[in-house]
Amino acid sequence: MRRRTTVAVLAICAVLGALVLFGLVAGPSGQLTSEWVSDTPRENSVNHHAVGVGPDIDVVLAPVAEVPRDEVAMTRTSCSLVRLAPDDGTTLWQTEMPPDDCVTHALTEPAIGDIDRDGEMEALIATTENALIAYETDEGNEQWRVPLDTFGYGRPTIADLPLGPGPEVVTSDIGGEVVAVHGNGTVAWRQSLNETGWERTTVWQSPTVADYDADGNSEILLGSNSGPVLLSATGAIEWQREGGATYTVTAQTDDDPAMELFTADTDGVRAYDGRTGALDWEREFTDARIRTATDSDGDGRVELYVGRLGGEVVALDAQTGETEWTTALTDDDDTIVPPPVLGDVDGDGDHEVVTALNDGTVAVLGTETGTQLALYERPVPLWTFPTVADLDDNGAAEVLARYGDGRVVALSYESREGLFGL
Repeated sequence: MRRRTTVAVLAICAVLGALVLFGLVAGPSGQLTSEWVSDTPRENSVNHHAVGVGPDIDVVLAPVAEVPRDEVAMTRTSCSLVRLAPDDGTTLWQTEMPPDDCVTHALTEPAIGDIDRDGEMEALIATTENALIAYETDEGNEQWRVPLDTFGYGRPTIADLPLGPGPEVVTSDIGGEVVAVHGNGTVAWRQSLNETGWERTTVWQSPTVADYDADGNSEILLGSNSGPVLLSATGAIEWQREGGATYTVTAQTDDDPAMELFTADTDGVRAYDGRTGALDWEREFTDARIRTATDSDGDGRVELYVGRLGGEVVALDAQTGETEWTTALTDDDDTIVPPPVLGDVDGDGDHEVVTALNDGTVAVLGTETGTQLALYERPVPLWTFPTVADLDDNGAAEVLARYGDGRVVALSYESREGLFGL
C-alpha cells in the first residue's frame, strides 16, 4: 500500500474513531440537556407523584414529600406542594402540612384550572390529611377542603358535569370512595366502589371524564385493582368489569361511536368497549403501565404506548392489540418503565415518545419505529412519568422529570443535524 493511501486510511479511521468516541455514529440523533434543577430536595428516594402544569404554562406545581426517620427533623414544609418558576425552577411558594401527616404518599399530582370562573387558576390536590384541597395559585393560599375517607393517590380531575353551573372536580381516595365537588367546594355526590359488590377495592389512577358510550352524556371512568368501572355523571354505576385496572387510558379506535377503554396492571393490557364494557382484546405483559393512546405517527391508526418491566417501551395497535414496535432501553430485567407520554420536544409539529426508567434515565423515542433519539441520565431513581410542556413558548416542549429525591429536572431536546450527526 502506498504511503499516501496509508495516511488517508489512518486519517479516516481517526475521524470515525473520534465520532464513535463522542457518540456521533450509531447513537442517539439528539440530546437532552438540563435547563434547571429545582431546589426541592427531600430525604426520600421514592417521590413518585408527577409535576402539574397549568393550561397557561405559567403555573408549575411539584408535590414533594419527606420520609419520617429518626435522623430527619420533620417540619410543616417537609411535605408540600411547591410552585416553581417555569424559567429557572426557583420556588415561588410552598404549602404546609402537619408533620404527623407527612409520608411518601402525602400529595397527589395536582390538577390545575379555573374551577370557580374567577379568571384565576386553582390547584386541586388530594392529601394524607384525608382531604381534597383547593389552593389559589398566586400565593398558595387554601380556598377550601373536602373530607375523604382516606388519602388520595391519583390526580383529581376537573370536568364540566351536568350538575350545576361551572366545572366540577372528581376525585377518588385510595380506598375507592369517589366524590364530585362543585367549584365552590360543596359536595355534589359520593359513591363507594366497595358498596357495588366489590370488597377491599384500591384506586391508584386518576378518574377520567368523557362521553364513553356515545349516549350524549358524560361518564366517569375509574380503574381499580378489582377492575374498571364506569359511573354516570351523577355517580350511578353504568357497568363494572373484573380484571386489574391499575392504569387506564381511552381513545376512539374504530368506526362505532363509543370510545374504547384500555387498562393495564401486573398481568397485561386489556381493551374494552365503552358502551357495553365488553372485552375487545387482551395482551399479556409483565407489569404493564399505560397513559397515552393516539395516532402519533400519522398512519391513521391509534397507538397505545406501554411501559413494561425489563426496560421496554412497546407500541401497540390500539384496535387489535398487535405490536407495532418494541424498544429495549436496558438489558436489566428488573428495570421499571413508568407510563410513556407524548410531546413535541423538537418543535417540528410532530410528537415524540418520552419515557423514564426507574434507574434515573429519561429517553426520547421516535413514534414510527421507536428509534432512540436521546437519553438523559441522573443517578437518582425515577418512579413516575415525565410531564411535557412548552415552558418557554418556543414551540418545543420541555420535559419535567420528577425524581425520587424531590427535585424536578427540566430538560430540553436538541437534534444533531448534518453528516454523522454534526
